[in-house]
Amino acid sequence: MSRVDRNLPSMPVPEFAFPDRHDGRVFVRHTGPNGKVSKRTIGYMTDSTRGQEKMIPNRYFRDFYPELYSKAYPERKLPANEMSVGMYALTLGIATKTGLYEDLRNIYGTQYVNAILDYAMFCVQHQSNVTQVFERAMARNVLFSDKLRSDSWYSDFFSKKISEDQHHVFRIRRIERLVAAGLKKVWLSIDGSNNDCEARQSELAQFGFPKSHNKSKTVVGYMYAVDAATGEPVTYFAYNGSVPDCQAFQKISVFLNSFHIEIEGVILDRGFAVPAVFDSIESYGWKYVIMLPSDAYAHRQMMQDHADEIRWHSDYLLDSAMFGTADTKQLFRTNDRKSRTCLYFDGASGSEQSMKLIRKILSERRKILKAIAGGNKASVSRDLQKYLSIDGQGPDRTLRMNSAAFDESMSSKGFFSMAVSEGISPSLGDALYRMRDTSETQFSILKTQEGGAATYVHFTGGILSKFAMLFISSIVRFEIMRVCKVLELPTNPTIQSLSQVTLLYSAEEQYEAVRNVPVDVRKLFSAFSVDQDDLERIAREYNSRGNTDAKNPDRRLSDDRKPVIQSNTHKRGRPRKITPVIAEGEGVDRVKSKGGRPKGKKDSKPRKPRSDKGVPRKKKKEIKN
Repeated sequence: MSRVDRNLPSMPVPEFAFPDRHDGRVFVRHTGPNGKVSKRTIGYMTDSTRGQEKMIPNRYFRDFYPELYSKAYPERKLPANEMSVGMYALTLGIATKTGLYEDLRNIYGTQYVNAILDYAMFCVQHQSNVTQVFERAMARNVLFSDKLRSDSWYSDFFSKKISEDQHHVFRIRRIERLVAAGLKKVWLSIDGSNNDCEARQSELAQFGFPKSHNKSKTVVGYMYAVDAATGEPVTYFAYNGSVPDCQAFQKISVFLNSFHIEIEGVILDRGFAVPAVFDSIESYGWKYVIMLPSDAYAHRQMMQDHADEIRWHSDYLLDSAMFGTADTKQLFRTNDRKSRTCLYFDGASGSEQSMKLIRKILSERRKILKAIAGGNKASVSRDLQKYLSIDGQGPDRTLRMNSAAFDESMSSKGFFSMAVSEGISPSLGDALYRMRDTSETQFSILKTQEGGAATYVHFTGGILSKFAMLFISSIVRFEIMRVCKVLELPTNPTIQSLSQVTLLYSAEEQYEAVRNVPVDVRKLFSAFSVDQDDLERIAREYNSRGNTDAKNPDRRLSDDRKPVIQSNTHKRGRPRKITPVIAEGEGVDRVKSKGGRPKGKKDSKPRKPRSDKGVPRKKKKEIKN
C-alpha cells in the first residue's frame, strides 16, 4: 500500500477504477506477466455517493497516472508575500547615474548585464561570492533578471559565456569615463598572494608562496588601482600566482600609463612588509603606505617610545577619531633600511579587543576552577597559556595568572603601525590606507570563504570572471560608502537596512510598493534620484515581467518624472472627478451666479403632507379664497 497525502483535496474517482465500498479503497485491475489479475490501490474514497464518488489519491496513482494527477492537482507555486526591493532600486539608481549599466550592456549584452548586476548585489549585500548560496540568498529579492539563476548556471556563465576580452574592454571603458571626469592620479594595492584557489586546470593558478607558507596550495594574485583623490575603484588585474609580487606591477603600470594616468604610490597590507617589496617600490619612484605586522621591529620600537605618549591624549587626536604620531625607525632587525613610521591608537577597537580578552580569560578561569574543585582533569587552552597556568598535582592544584603578560597584552590592544614615505603625516597615512577599503572589502571575499579561502572555480575563465564580478561590485559599494560618509551613516548597517524596503503581494494578485522606507534609506535613495514614485514604477514593471507582450530585459529608471498616483482598485465607488486645466484666455466666460435657487429647479427636499391631521397642506390660492 502506498502513502496518501491527506492535505490534498478530493478528486473524482476515474472511470476505469473500482471503488470498494467495504473498506473504502479505490483500485484498478492489474494483469501480471503470468496472466494473473491483481488489485492495485490508487486511493481512498472520501465520498461514496453513487455516481459522484470522490477519492484522495496515493503515490501509486501519482507515479503511474501522472497526466491525470497533474490535471487534478496542477502545480501552483505560491508567490512570496514580500519581495525585497531596496537593494535593487539602489543598484539601479547607481548603475544609471554612473553609466555602469550602459557600459555593461554595450559590452556583455542586455541579458547578461542583468545577471552580472544580480551577482554584484549578492556580493555587496551578503559579503559572499559562493554561487552555491546565491539562489537561497536572493530568492526573495527583486532582481534585474526575469528569473532566479542557479549556481550551475552561474558556473557555466563565468567559465563559458563571458570572456577576459570582454572584461578588458570594460576596463578600458571604465577608465575612459573616469579620465573624462578628471582622473589624473591613482594609488595601487596588491593582494592575493595568500588567496588559495582550489584550481588544478588553470595556468593562472600556480603553486606559489602564500603568506601562510603553505606550498601545497595554488595561488592567484590580484592588483587594483583607486583614485588618489577619492578612493574610487579604477581598474584591476589578476596575475599568475608564481609571479613575484614586485614584478606584478609591470602590467598595470603599462596599462595606466597608456591613459596618461600617474601612479602616485602603493598601499599594501602587512603581508608585504618585506625588504624586497620596498626595494621594488623604490625603483619605480613611488610613494608607499604599508601596514606593519605586530612583530615588526619598527612597530615594537614605536610602541616602546610612543605608546604611552599618544594613548588617550588629545594632542595626538586625528580626524578619524584615532590617535597618532610619527617617527623614523629601522624597519627590520636584520636590515638597515629606515623609514618614516606612524603609530596609531584606535581607542574604540582597543577597548573592544581588551574586553574580548578579559571575557575569554575569565571564562577559562571559571572552567578550570570548577574542574579542580570536582577533582577532574583540567588544562589551559593553548592560546591562553601565556596568561594562565596550573601549579601542583591532584587536589592541591592551584591556578596562577601571569599578571605581567596580561597587562602587556591589554595595553597593546588598539595599536598598529604603518611605514610611510617622507612627507606623509599620520592623518594622511590613515586616510590613504582607508582608500583601499571599498575594493579590498569585495576582493577579500575570496579569502574569507569556508573551506580554505577558495574561489571555487577550476578554469582560468571562471577565475578571471569572478575577479571581474567582484570589481563591479566594488564600484557599487564605493558609491554607497561615498554617500554614507557624507550623510554620516554606517555603511554595512545601512546596506542591511535596504531589505526593509519591500513590495507586498496584495489582494489584486500583484505586488505593490510599501510606503515605509526608513529615513536613512530615503536619504541614500535621494542621492541617486530614487524616490517613492520610482518604487511604484518598479512594482509595475515587476508585475508585468510575466507578460510576454511587455517582456523587456532592459532595466532603467524612468525618464518620466511625473508623480505616480497609486490607485487602490479594490476600493469601490464613483471615480474621482478630474477638473480640466484651461489656459488663460481660453474657454467660455462663466456668468456669475446671483445666488438662490435657479429658475425652474425643484426643491431638493419636497415638502411632505402634514401627518397630524392626515390632510395635505392647502395651496396659497385656496387659502385666499
